[in-house]
Amino acid sequence: MLKKPSHFVSEVALLSGHRTVSRVDVISWDRIDHSDRQRWQVLRERQPEMATPFFSIAFIDSVHAARGDVLVAILEDSDGVVGYLPFHLVGQSAKPVGRFMNDAHNVIASPETHIPWPWLLRQLGARSFDFHAMVGNTDHLEPEMVFGTTPSFSASIGEDSHAFLSRLEKEHRTIQKQEQKTRKMIREIGPLRLEFDCRDFNLLEQTIRWKREQYRRTNILDLFTPDWTRRMLRHLHEETVGARGIHSVLWAGDQVVAAHIGMIENDLLHYWFPTYNTDCSIYSPGTALFKAIVAEATSNGVRTIDMGYGEQPYKKKQTDTITSVSHGCVTGSRLVVMSRQVQQRLGEWLKYLPMKQTLKSILRQIKPDAGIGKLG
Repeated sequence: MLKKPSHFVSEVALLSGHRTVSRVDVISWDRIDHSDRQRWQVLRERQPEMATPFFSIAFIDSVHAARGDVLVAILEDSDGVVGYLPFHLVGQSAKPVGRFMNDAHNVIASPETHIPWPWLLRQLGARSFDFHAMVGNTDHLEPEMVFGTTPSFSASIGEDSHAFLSRLEKEHRTIQKQEQKTRKMIREIGPLRLEFDCRDFNLLEQTIRWKREQYRRTNILDLFTPDWTRRMLRHLHEETVGARGIHSVLWAGDQVVAAHIGMIENDLLHYWFPTYNTDCSIYSPGTALFKAIVAEATSNGVRTIDMGYGEQPYKKKQTDTITSVSHGCVTGSRLVVMSRQVQQRLGEWLKYLPMKQTLKSILRQIKPDAGIGKLG
C-alpha cells in the first residue's frame, strides 16, 4: 500500500490514553520520510529498553542498504501515527529486521497502544511474526504467543568505569587473574594500546575474518556466511555520528591481539562480535580487550555495555545486570504454533544431549551451513 502524506503526532498525543491501531501502511524502508524518522525517535526516547542501537534508524538503514528488503508497517489510529514495525517478509512469515543479527526488537509504539495482531498480520501479507529477542513491553501479545525467555546481560558502568572494573575484579576471579596474564603479554610481546574507535577498514576486514575462523573452530554457525551481514557491518562502520558501528582494537607492541565490532549510540555500547588472535590465546587477549574497553568507557562517554542475550559464560563474568528477552510467534494458525513449538523443544532437547559438542562438530562437518535459514 502507498503511504499517505505524513501528519505529525505530538508527544502529548503519544502519551495520552489507550490507542487502537486501525490503519496500516506498509512501505519499503527507503520511502520512510523525515517526519516519520523524528516521530520514531520520540517513541524510542519514552521507553528506556529501546535505547539499544538495534532500535536506531542507523541500524535499519544499514540492514536495508545491505539487503534491500526491509519493509516498515506504519501503524495509525484515528488521530494519526502511533507506531512502527520494521520487518522482512520471508515467504508468509514476518521476521524482525536484521534477522538473527538483531539482539533486540519490538513494535516501536507507546505501551498503551492496542495492536490487533490477527488483523495486522493480514495487512502485512503474513501468517506469522516470529520473534527471538523481544525486549520491553509484551502486553500487546497473547500469553500463548510467548514461548519463553532468555537471560540478557549488561554492565552498568555508571559514571566511573574504573570503580566498576574494581568491583568486577573482586566478584569474578577470571577478571582478577587477567592482570597477571596481561603483564606477561606486555613482557613477551609489547606494551598494550587500545584503539577505542578504530577507523581502519583493513583491520575491520581482518576482525571479520578472525570471527569467522572462531565460528568454524567452535562449531558455531558462521553469521558472516551471507554477504549481506558483512555489508551491513561495513555500512555501520561508515557512520561517524549518532548510532554507528564501532571497532575497538587492542595492540601489544605492533601486533593486534584482540578486536571487537559493536554498535554505539549515546552512552550505550552494544558488545557484539569480540574475537582475538589465536597465536596469543595463552594470554586470554579477549578478556584483556574487554577490561581495556571498560577502563576507557567513561572517557568515551559510555555508561552501559550491553552484552545481549544468551548464556555464554563470559557474559556472566563481565556484567552485573540481568534482564530477559522473549521468544515466540504471533499467528492465528494453530499449525504454525505447533510447528514453532516443536522446533523450540527440539532445540532445548539438543542442549542437554550427552556428547553435544562432538555431535555439533560432526554436524558442522557434514553440513557447515546448518541453521543458515535464520539469516535468509
